[in-house]
Amino acid sequence: MGTGVVGAALALLLAAAPAAAATGAAAAAPWPPAQVAARVGPCVVGILALRRGYDGRLEPAGAGSGLVFRPDGAIVTNFHVVEGADALRVTLSDGRTLPGRVVGVDPPTDIAVLRVAASGLPTPTWADSRRLRVGEMAIAIGNPMGSGFARTVTVGVVSGLGRSLGLGYALRAFELIQTDAAINPGNSGGPLVDAQGRVIGLNSVKIAAPAVESMGFALPSNTVREVAEEILRHGRVERPWLGLVLMPRELAVRLGLPVPERGLRVERVYADGPSDRAGVAADDALVAVDGREISSLGDLFRALAGRRAGDRVHLTLERRGRRRTVAVVLAPLPVQVSGRAGTVPGA
Repeated sequence: MGTGVVGAALALLLAAAPAAAATGAAAAAPWPPAQVAARVGPCVVGILALRRGYDGRLEPAGAGSGLVFRPDGAIVTNFHVVEGADALRVTLSDGRTLPGRVVGVDPPTDIAVLRVAASGLPTPTWADSRRLRVGEMAIAIGNPMGSGFARTVTVGVVSGLGRSLGLGYALRAFELIQTDAAINPGNSGGPLVDAQGRVIGLNSVKIAAPAVESMGFALPSNTVREVAEEILRHGRVERPWLGLVLMPRELAVRLGLPVPERGLRVERVYADGPSDRAGVAADDALVAVDGREISSLGDLFRALAGRRAGDRVHLTLERRGRRRTVAVVLAPLPVQVSGRAGTVPGA
């Protein structure tokens, strides 16, 4: 929900927070942070998640932030902000509190889209996150610790690009934006914006460890827009499916399982799934897709980028030093497919 701990290696504190055309993230003269806050603040909403108690009454279970995606009431936020909620209350910048309805969610990227019964809502301008540069100003806006601190503004820089938190968080979000702008519980789903008030990311998670300070992460704006648009079109993100549960080598080591020399360990093959029909077996190591070497989850998702159900891919597998290649026809990812942290059921 609004807060939590994920990941096996580090305590990762979840920080629970058509749009305007994307523009570049550089070049224009910077605005003072106060001007940025005045421009973007009205687009930020508060989200209260409620669950039913034993007596059937709704009780607060977590809080986060959100960002108006379309003037017609579409709101984008993090999936972990709304996960498990029985009801949602969305507070707009004008003070109205409205029921929120989940349009669709995408757990692999930790993105959710809500809708409220409102129109004419203010929307932000979106930057092209591919044009971000390390060292640029980054401003986080959201509701840390709930509505009492609504639209709090913190200022920092883009500390790094292409970051991955690997085992525990948003396994398909392997190109996170790192920032030292303070991100705290309740910020999740709020925007990270540049010095011209353009959205560069969606604040999502921070590392909470005794010796770590100022390491927050945001989903890139391009990922957020792409996923949100697809949810609004189809109610979900339609992805191709190999029918495998895959495990990174580092997690296999931690769990004391057989570790492949390279690639990703095949932990499970879904019966009668695409890879099962092609002869892939548990304990194989997936080392390449269409000749492209696979050494991480990011490599796999990049190799499958742009693929659709019905496409044919060639998987290179290893077992006990022997290598073979099989052809797999991708299938649509079943809605019911899910798995535990650290594995990739959607592969």
